[in-house]
Amino acid sequence: QISTGNPFGAHLARLGVQPEAQGRGVGAALVNDLIQRLNIGRNGSLSVNTQADNAASLSLYKKLGFVQTGEHFPVLVYPPGVS
Repeated sequence: QISTGNPFGAHLARLGVQPEAQGRGVGAALVNDLIQRLNIGRNGSLSVNTQADNAASLSLYKKLGFVQTGEHFPVLVYPPGVS
């Protein structure tokens, strides 16, 4: 899930890779393709978010050159049983 509505860059909110394809470079290839397609670096930036306890995602983004900003955002959950 990508948002490009920001004039300063894009935001990758969600990246999913099938479990059987994880650890094979698929996620890195997808993010690198996105960076090239959006011309990131020349025309803005790309931000990402992930859960603080998602070691695989944190490792992937770190390998790709992303750095943690220390920003934390609340996650809203729709309560069970509410219609």
